[in-house]
Amino acid sequence: FPGKPITDKQIRSTIRNMYADMKPSEIEEAGCACCAQLCLKTKMSPINNIKNYLDILDVDSVTRKYRKSSKDPLESIKGPVLASNCDMICNACRAQLRIGKIPNNSLASGLWLGEVPAVLKNLNYLEQILVSRLRHNTNFIKVNATSYRKMVAHCVSWR
Repeated sequence: FPGKPITDKQIRSTIRNMYADMKPSEIEEAGCACCAQLCLKTKMSPINNIKNYLDILDVDSVTRKYRKSSKDPLESIKGPVLASNCDMICNACRAQLRIGKIPNNSLASGLWLGEVPAVLKNLNYLEQILVSRLRHNTNFIKVNATSYRKMVAHCVSWR
């Protein structure tokens, strides 16, 4: 029943493979310019590789220039809807753009929020919950007559 003990060669091989999988180049993440999600850099490419496909992301009704007062006019930001501080694009978004479709998770499909104002950048956790537009609640319920637990979750959102 007990198997043969692991050999020194197998130990070295396992450690070598683990080290190769945990190199910084293998686990480093970056934000996608199209969908603003964190992805492994190994599964991304520079946005310059698809600059001819970005015109599909030029949607006027999604972006707005920052206004200092309510009397300032509403103006759209010209150009494609992209995350301003990202210069790479994930393979999923790249594939959708190459066939001429707006990716579902892209900022151009209505998910663009703009730059975070300086006032909101340093909020603590409780303050973030108070100003968020979306609130998740999760409850764990013990089911009678068994020792199992059941999770009930719901989401409350408002505009």
